[in-house]
Amino acid sequence: MLGKERYLTKQFKKQLVASGMNEEEQSFNLMTFDMKQDLLDNVMIEAQTIPFFGDRKIIFIQEPYFLTGEKKKTDVEHNLNTLLEYLDEPSPSTILVFLAPYDKLDERKKIVKKLKKEAIMIDVSDMDNRLAQKYVADTIKAEGYEISKEAFEEFIYLTNANLSQMMNELDKLFLAATDSKKISKEMVHQLIPRTLEHSIFDLLKYVLSGQKDNALTLYKELLLQGEEPIKINAILVSQFRLLVQVKIMADRHYQQSNMIDVLKIHPYRIKLSLQEAKRFELKTLGAIFDYLVENDYKMKSGYMDANLLFELFLMKEFK
Repeated sequence: MLGKERYLTKQFKKQLVASGMNEEEQSFNLMTFDMKQDLLDNVMIEAQTIPFFGDRKIIFIQEPYFLTGEKKKTDVEHNLNTLLEYLDEPSPSTILVFLAPYDKLDERKKIVKKLKKEAIMIDVSDMDNRLAQKYVADTIKAEGYEISKEAFEEFIYLTNANLSQMMNELDKLFLAATDSKKISKEMVHQLIPRTLEHSIFDLLKYVLSGQKDNALTLYKELLLQGEEPIKINAILVSQFRLLVQVKIMADRHYQQSNMIDVLKIHPYRIKLSLQEAKRFELKTLGAIFDYLVENDYKMKSGYMDANLLFELFLMKEFK
């Protein structure tokens, strides 16, 4: 299994085990090995041993870093020849599954070439943004629930449109809407946790829309939560840098897919940034970005109290 999408990986493992053995058999014939801790030789011994009280054995091999160009981060020495030999005559009663949470494998390696020839490759890479949203929407509908457009957009925002995050958080919403079967924006807002980045993006929107009181209130809430002005300022620098980048690219008629390729960040972040950037002139976004960069220098150099510097920024008019 190649890819980093945890939800798809979890679902495949669950279905494979359920179709291959009952609960009693799992106690004896379901095994997991970590290649950063366990010897590959021991895995091969288990793979060739007949199942105990069952017809088949399933072995999951985690972190097979030797299939990539990744440098070894463990003292464990693996003898890949034993795996190569096993693949020539695999045990018919053993299902051997390599869980490779990587973007790609090292195609030059003999073991990778052998696996691609002898094994079945399961793709569990990150799902396309639109497909992930459709999958979640279909799941909500299949479970007999409804969700408003505003609630769904808020849910996507707070989970960064990440399939694993979305599926992990759905149960909370289902439980809250058990009686009505309707998921509201208020439920999403109350039950789905907000990260610091989400809060600072809200702060960004207050700054851009001139909502000084809301910006100051949110800033003070972040301080009460233990966040430091210099950290808040640094994240805002990063977010305004992105706004400037997408604004320049949009003005040059880049498509959103092109922006994703160039900037190498999540599609949903680009979509949200585009929505904000399109409402302002590049000059205004650039001025705010420059001010924040200067603030960062002043905070780090002790030019003025960091808290005062940031509050002055929140009160400033940008045109």
